[in-house]
Amino acid sequence: MRLAAVVVILALGPVPLPAQSPANLVVLHTFTSIKGDGASPAAGLVLSGNTLYGTTSAGGVTGYGTVFQVNTDGSGFSTLYTFTNGTDGATPKGPLLLAGGMLYGTASAGGYSSNGTVFSFNIGGSNFSTLYTFTNGMDGSRLAAGLVLSGNTLYGTTEGTLSGSSYGTVFMLNTNGSGFTLIHRFSAPSGNTDGYQPAGPLFLSGGTLYGAATDGGANGTGTLFTNNGSSFGHIYTFPSGSFGQSNNGGANPQGGVVVSGSTLYGAAYSGGSNGLGMIYEVGVNGSGFSQLHAFTGGADYYDPQGPLNVSGNMIYGATTYTIFGLTTNGTGYTNLYSFPFPGNNGSGVHTNATGYAPNGGLVLSGGSFYGTAQDGGVNGFGTVFALNLLPAAIPLTIREAPGAVILTWTNSAFALQSAPGPSGSFTNILNATSPFTNAMTGSQMYFRLLAN
Repeated sequence: MRLAAVVVILALGPVPLPAQSPANLVVLHTFTSIKGDGASPAAGLVLSGNTLYGTTSAGGVTGYGTVFQVNTDGSGFSTLYTFTNGTDGATPKGPLLLAGGMLYGTASAGGYSSNGTVFSFNIGGSNFSTLYTFTNGMDGSRLAAGLVLSGNTLYGTTEGTLSGSSYGTVFMLNTNGSGFTLIHRFSAPSGNTDGYQPAGPLFLSGGTLYGAATDGGANGTGTLFTNNGSSFGHIYTFPSGSFGQSNNGGANPQGGVVVSGSTLYGAAYSGGSNGLGMIYEVGVNGSGFSQLHAFTGGADYYDPQGPLNVSGNMIYGATTYTIFGLTTNGTGYTNLYSFPFPGNNGSGVHTNATGYAPNGGLVLSGGSFYGTAQDGGVNGFGTVFALNLLPAAIPLTIREAPGAVILTWTNSAFALQSAPGPSGSFTNILNATSPFTNAMTGSQMYFRLLAN
């Protein structure tokens, strides 16, 4: 019986790619000067439709940072707000939160007491409002992360206070600025078990907050913590270690955590089997800690810093000079992009074509990553970029042979599947590798490629 083969090529889910050349990363905007449109975008982006919103930690007409928007094709860049270092705040380092046509954010400095603010304004840039000003007392100061939202309640963190009365806090605040409540105040280093300086963002899952403290804990190398609305607890304590010193559990977690199902994923700046940082997983109850990837200092670079992005069975993140992908089972690490090392323009400003230090995290939409590079670019003040994650069409070719058809494809990240009809239940063909020979016997079959 002649086999009628219909080739259905589907690439479902993001796919690891080989390291990219600079031409495959598109610079959407290059910041021009520390007194112009902004400089040093330390935070990631938020996406609404085809518009990206972000902040710079410096620049603008006052030099204290800006809020900007730009379309995903690089058009329509505009500055929505410029911070004054007054009651509005200064030096925003956390990403914006978009909800109900409003943008919410944090400023690491400024405000009445120069210790940071929480702010909001309409998506078009009007009606800026300072929701809360930190006092450098028991409420905390130096906001380095963004906010998460549940209902009408915002949750966030501070890194610490200059007066030393606390070493970071977790707080909640209503979206109208009322109801500020201190959820937890981290303790001083002496005898500390809960950790301190929670620099990364919180993650809210099922009514429970999860986060990472960069320092402190029983070993002085940080903790993972949780709060379910009624009680605070630490679920993992990182072992002793420092940058360049290997251990089995990482040290100094950066970028907070991401929850997927019953598993937390995160990045440790140091520690790991090579002492250069690692990607880890651990159960939400603190069990089953495992190293997924230990950075080597080679092509994968070292010291992962920003928040991770989990999509399907893939983890995405960044170091100072790379964007990487890693399967959630710890296999298949791939450098998706390597930023070129910068030069010096003669004035101490480091420049390159695309930027570097994408420390704010990545936004995935429609097969592309969008992010900010804190440094570099042709002016040396950072960039906004897009990186296309989906490959070109994966060719699945079919040719007839005596009594069979032979199917070939070129990307081993895809599995060959078959089904009796185009809308049927496709299943993997066991041990199918390219080229694959299928005898022309039995019923008509349909084939497709699916990302592993």
